[in-house]
Amino acid sequence: METFKVEAIVLKTDDFGDANRVVTLFTKEYGKLEANAYGCRRSRSALSGAMQMFNHISAEITRGSKVDTIRDADILNFYDALTKDLERLAYASLLFEIVNRMTFPRQQELATFNLLKKSLPALSKRNPKVAALIGACQFMETSGVQLNFSRCVHCGADIEGDAAISILDGGAVCMNCVDAAQDIRPYPDALRKTFETMLGFNWRDETKLTFNTRQLDAAENFFVDYVQSVLGNSLKSVQFIREFIN
Repeated sequence: METFKVEAIVLKTDDFGDANRVVTLFTKEYGKLEANAYGCRRSRSALSGAMQMFNHISAEITRGSKVDTIRDADILNFYDALTKDLERLAYASLLFEIVNRMTFPRQQELATFNLLKKSLPALSKRNPKVAALIGACQFMETSGVQLNFSRCVHCGADIEGDAAISILDGGAVCMNCVDAAQDIRPYPDALRKTFETMLGFNWRDETKLTFNTRQLDAAENFFVDYVQSVLGNSLKSVQFIREFIN
């Protein structure tokens, strides 16, 4: 059986049996992979520390005819703040669920891997809501489901001042085209600038980001509505945020 090594972010975990775990990894080399980590929930297991959500790891995997198996793993970076703080956990889970639900297995997506890798320090140290929304915005820009925030999706005109935005149409709508658009909602100039700032954000920039609370909430609602419309069902992390955070 083939054995290969990967650099990965632990995207999702699901327990099964008495001590096992199905682990979804987003790898640098192969994109999203799912593999079994047998016995990893036992405290003495060599895999127990590494098989936790949000860990940045290196792993050795054996390819099986039906399921791959994680044989060994080392932690490269871990972010305990994401499991100790409820708000950080909630918003990190939101970003990771969006990525997991909107990507396909075994398709190398280096931009997405790097985005997850760069977002983890920000999620653990900075405003987690801001970091998660920036991550979601940039992920959609690189994943092929991007929205147009700066130009009208109908006529291509640059958006200036207040306008409208449509989930169904895929982005901004200028005031001249609102009658042709579907399911529009207000798109104030401040919200457009918020989206543009998020798209252009450099994760290495440690300058404090300050967003208007109203526009930040509007950005969150828009991203959530858009992703859920694409998926056709709800995000579990959103339900958690609505119940315990907001």
